[in-house]
Amino acid sequence: MNDPIRLRRHFLLFLFLCSGCLSAHAEWVQVTGSAMVENGLFDQARARARDDALQKAVMKFGAQVHSQQEVKRGELTRDYLKVDANAKVRRSEVQEEYLSNGFLHVVMNVQMEEVASCPDSQASQYRKGLAVMGFSLQSPHQAALGNLYGVDQGLSRALQEALRKQDGLILFAGGDTRLYQDSVNAPTRYTVEQQMTNAAELARHLGAQFVVSGVVRDLSVEDQDAFGGSPLQKMLRFGNLSNVTRNFSVDLFVHDGFSGSIIWHKNFVAKADWSASPSEKIGFGSSEFWRMSYGQEVKKLINTMAYLVDEQLRCQPFMTRISRISGKTLHFTSGASTGIRPGDKFALYRTYNFFDAQRMSGIELQNVKTVLTVSQVHPEFGSGTIGIEPGRINIQEDDLLIAW
Repeated sequence: MNDPIRLRRHFLLFLFLCSGCLSAHAEWVQVTGSAMVENGLFDQARARARDDALQKAVMKFGAQVHSQQEVKRGELTRDYLKVDANAKVRRSEVQEEYLSNGFLHVVMNVQMEEVASCPDSQASQYRKGLAVMGFSLQSPHQAALGNLYGVDQGLSRALQEALRKQDGLILFAGGDTRLYQDSVNAPTRYTVEQQMTNAAELARHLGAQFVVSGVVRDLSVEDQDAFGGSPLQKMLRFGNLSNVTRNFSVDLFVHDGFSGSIIWHKNFVAKADWSASPSEKIGFGSSEFWRMSYGQEVKKLINTMAYLVDEQLRCQPFMTRISRISGKTLHFTSGASTGIRPGDKFALYRTYNFFDAQRMSGIELQNVKTVLTVSQVHPEFGSGTIGIEPGRINIQEDDLLIAW
């Protein structure tokens, strides 16, 4: 097998298996792929030309190719080619096709996303528990148009649906609970216990490792007068002569469920025409809402949110709490549903509460340099053994098992 074909196959394998990556940023590149047209088979040539273009896009964005060959008695016995790509393809669009000297050339615009992989990560093998909380609404008066007051729970449900399409998460519904009462200053407001939020308490209650929360910052329209009730304003709307653009902006926060700390934060923004009349009570998440161009743009944004949350959590360490101790057998709060199997090994960590100079509480982890080997797994919990008496290293309930 020649090198171009081998390189293409490794490249395509990377495209489909690059699920253990963290997103950085995306940008468009234009590339031209080529393939010889043999025996008039244009469809096959087109497929090879597109593969060639995508391969060039990855190489252009940044990749390293490692080749190793072994020759014994004058014969090639090992031919190994590995591509370490720093990017993956998000979208591709064919711009042009043309023939020249028996070759079919395909010009493509390709959106590349830079990634930072987590090679050899045991944590990426396991599904992590994620609680999706209700969203806060910073300016409730903006929800009056279209009766979008239910955006707090509706956005939570829609995000859960989008997250279910990702295969690396186990979801816990918390849409009835909001983390922030003071949405304007979220998430910087501390609780009376001097914690950033009560995310850790909620995560423990729900059995989740991470917590997603958020604040809807903006549901405003660009021209309030466009939704007036005068005959002139109605006529302008009817003739599509008004600016009926409506904004949608949400801050999304991902909390570590053990400490409550925010590990990722991003603002998401979309806008589109609000085509309904001012008197219609559409409701967030209704069938009418999703049919509108505004609802379709919000749906796209929610899908992007879900994709990025899954990417961010995939390489995070997997953690589970110790729930009970029976001699050298430790019981823990995760099971087969997360992907744990008998024989898996986890590092054992003690947990300590501490207060800094400002009396802010936190959690400190101490590696006791002991490994637990999983012996039994049930759907929602499991158990394993360690080679030392737990009392000698002061292991207690709520200490952690971690896979990095």
